[in-house]
Amino acid sequence: RFEANIQKGEMGKNGQDAVAFLFSANTSSPVQPVSQVASGGEIARVMLALRALVSGAVKLPTIIFDEIDTGVSGKIAEKMADIMQEMGQTERQVISITHLPQIASKGSHHYRVSKEETTSGTISQMQELNTNERITEIAQMLSGSDVSEAAIANAKQLLKMDDDK
Repeated sequence: RFEANIQKGEMGKNGQDAVAFLFSANTSSPVQPVSQVASGGEIARVMLALRALVSGAVKLPTIIFDEIDTGVSGKIAEKMADIMQEMGQTERQVISITHLPQIASKGSHHYRVSKEETTSGTISQMQELNTNERITEIAQMLSGSDVSEAAIANAKQLLKMDDDK
């Protein structure tokens, strides 16, 4: 549950209202200030829900999620990916910066961003991945630098591809 508690006060340099966002991840627990009770994963889910609602109401053409999936994994990451994918199917461009294969596999395009330290500073590069590069990148997200056949098979499964592709 998520609630906004708005209390009127005296007009000051920060306005007149004091707003507290209250949250409970469990139906049996009372709502309390988000900052006191929500884990990183719960905050990520609340932020995704709020951004999805706001972007739909305001009809934002582009929405960017910068590691909104921090602190989540598995089934929750998959659900978040489904929500972002649905948002992208409603005349919105959704850009997600992620380290999770569940999220990366749901995108219609996949870019790898890399950084290189040089004597003159940091150079960032962005490359759109083709199908084979995407499989390898998701396999690396799953297993690290030593990409196994199992990781490749899992990456293909996440991408909903047949083994012969």
